[in-house]
Amino acid sequence: MVNSLIRGNKYIIAILDYSYAGILNNFMRFDNHPPLYYLTLKFWTDIFGYSEVSLRFPSIIFGIATIYLAFLIARKISNGKLKGFPEITAIILATSQFHIYYSQEARMYSMAAFFSSAAIYSFINTFKKDSDKWWILFSVSITILLFTDYAPVFLLPVFWLYGYLMKRNKIWRLKFIASHITLLIFGYFWLPTFLYQSGRGRWLLETLPGWRRVAGGATLKQALLVWMKFVFGRLSFPRKIFYYTLVGLASAPFIISFIKLVFTKKPKYMDLIDLWLIAPLALGFVASFWFPAFVYFRFLYVLPAFYLLVSWAISSFTIKTIKNILVTLLVGVNLFGWVIYISDENQQREQWRQAVLFIEKTAQINDIVIFEFTQPFAPYKWYAKNLIEAIGVTDSISAD
Repeated sequence: MVNSLIRGNKYIIAILDYSYAGILNNFMRFDNHPPLYYLTLKFWTDIFGYSEVSLRFPSIIFGIATIYLAFLIARKISNGKLKGFPEITAIILATSQFHIYYSQEARMYSMAAFFSSAAIYSFINTFKKDSDKWWILFSVSITILLFTDYAPVFLLPVFWLYGYLMKRNKIWRLKFIASHITLLIFGYFWLPTFLYQSGRGRWLLETLPGWRRVAGGATLKQALLVWMKFVFGRLSFPRKIFYYTLVGLASAPFIISFIKLVFTKKPKYMDLIDLWLIAPLALGFVASFWFPAFVYFRFLYVLPAFYLLVSWAISSFTIKTIKNILVTLLVGVNLFGWVIYISDENQQREQWRQAVLFIEKTAQINDIVIFEFTQPFAPYKWYAKNLIEAIGVTDSISAD
């Protein structure tokens, strides 16, 4: 946990300044996410306190639990017939710099990755064990998922399409439809807030056109960044040739694995994993022609699918030496990316902790910290010890 809390962490304001009702009725009207992560964090911090470690800990728990769910999904798919598949999946996901990074950042993306995995796992079990408990778990998972973040809405068509292609009996189809009722009920009551958020989002794009580039869009750069971040982690370097060279080298074992995947017969449930990875990315990219939504970190919830496919391909090699070399290379790439991140301060964005410490150490009597915003940014307020006055000097985000 080397990086500071970042400016986007508005949850700081939510948990400090709002009650549960206040989060739902007031704060969420000015945010662009659903409420469940904020409510979860509020509940957590009311019990365990408001330290930086406490704020990050739910994401850590969800990150670890996602690894376990990916292991269970692999075990369920292989059914004991593909040795090493579950273990390789768990190892390379657990060492992924991209996964580790967002599993220690106090944002909703780790939580979304967990519930997308839970939805996939329970959905698979509705085919193998037509038990009501799996339908209940599936229904709860997709409801929590969509109230954790909006981006995973692109996962829903995966279930619809796969369920249609599997041509199940009438009882299964009725249970599948019924599993969406909880989501529809909560969605109905949340719709007015969502529409208000959408209206403010349109206003923001009109007021600050550059925000579209920040929020993500349907561009070749954003599409390439998904691959680069999934493969090499959340890293970048000023010397782009050096960075692209590292990404190219890191991509080699992944490319070999995907080539193997294309030319190897897969069990039927691997088609679901294909859809889990491809459909949300494709739909998110297309949707971003109308509203900005396509940016790599919003798709952390498909990362388990990425590694499941890679792991299955590696496990399907019959030559043990090749299998061991690929696993070693993948783990090596993952750990190399993590070492770069923790050892290079330039990789650690928005160092608010250090910035606040510097300001409060060097400030003179009667100095004032001024923000070109309506109020001091949330991370500044979090780390500040109130040794110096800080104010916002604009009456809107457009700095009028």
